[in-house]
Amino acid sequence: MKELIADQTATDVLVVAPTGRDAQLSQQLLKDAGLRVRICESMHDACSQIDENSGVMLVAEEALDSSARTALLDKLRAQPAWSDIPIIVFTGEDELSRTIPVALREIAARANVTLLERPVRIATLVTAVRSALRARARQFDLRVYLSERLETEEQLRAAREAAETANQAKSNFLTTMSHELRTPLNAIAGYTELLMMGIGGPITDTQRNHLERIEKSERHLLALINDVLNFAKIEAGHIQLDRRVVDLSEVVDELETFVEPQLHAKSLLYEEKIEPALMAVTDREKVKQILLNLLSNAIKFTHNGGKIQVGATRANGHINISVTDSGEGIHPDKLEAIFEPFVQVGRAFNAPSDGTGLGLSISRDLAKKLGGDLTCRSEVGVGSTFTLELPANN
Repeated sequence: MKELIADQTATDVLVVAPTGRDAQLSQQLLKDAGLRVRICESMHDACSQIDENSGVMLVAEEALDSSARTALLDKLRAQPAWSDIPIIVFTGEDELSRTIPVALREIAARANVTLLERPVRIATLVTAVRSALRARARQFDLRVYLSERLETEEQLRAAREAAETANQAKSNFLTTMSHELRTPLNAIAGYTELLMMGIGGPITDTQRNHLERIEKSERHLLALINDVLNFAKIEAGHIQLDRRVVDLSEVVDELETFVEPQLHAKSLLYEEKIEPALMAVTDREKVKQILLNLLSNAIKFTHNGGKIQVGATRANGHINISVTDSGEGIHPDKLEAIFEPFVQVGRAFNAPSDGTGLGLSISRDLAKKLGGDLTCRSEVGVGSTFTLELPANN
């Protein structure tokens, strides 16, 4: 498109003169200078000939009667935003040294006008015309830029809409599949429980051991499905918050009860440092969900006999709840990646204890929906501290 404009636009000089001799003389002078000229019988004729090849209008002042001015001004107003065709007007001798006529002032106020006082030197005329043609060429360059920008914006808009549609389809699929998968899992859990209760008859210790493994695997798979379902809900904006005045000190104090079996299984030391009466207007269950996820991760990646500490303090209008472990730690360049969906830093995807890689992503999204944030600082080989920051109830 650029090459077409460079070769075929903004090259013609439209000459509007009241007498044939003036027009022919101008045509000859400009042709001798290597310029292309079109003679117009009147201003109406010139206006009708303005097209992409029109670079500049050369107009004699006496050609600008009332009708001609009206036609020219109408044409100028109709130009696209990028266009401002240059107009060179020959004025009368010594006219510029006096007051410029009203007719010329009106056109000069609305157009890109150059006034040349007669008699005009040939070199001055040619220079003025060439300068006007260069200015006109830049206008066409601007048109190309605007056209390409509009095309790019349209492509970006279409791509954004396609991505949003695909993302919505993905969220709908995840939500539907999560619900569909939980139905047979509930049946597996129910029948396993019935068998373990002896409803179908006595079972041996070996059979009980097998049933316990089935039950454990069912709970693990259900947790994975719940992660996917929660992620899909957050992406779709379907998370409902139940904001109330909550004593976060009490919420933190309750956590140990939920993770005590896992702590005992790995002989982990658990400590709490909680300030009393840390009040916030927030969703109690969502806060608990975030903290239990942080604690589960801390337990998972802390070696047997290690230490986990939970702290809760108030500072600068915020409540900070931290979970610190003495585990493996996270490399500095991975500290943000761990909050991306489906990312599992430093873990094999086939490890039996691994999850979906959604837990931290879900937790940070929930924290932000609660008006806070979730951050991490860590040192490889020393451990990690995850901090949930929530606005305090002032």
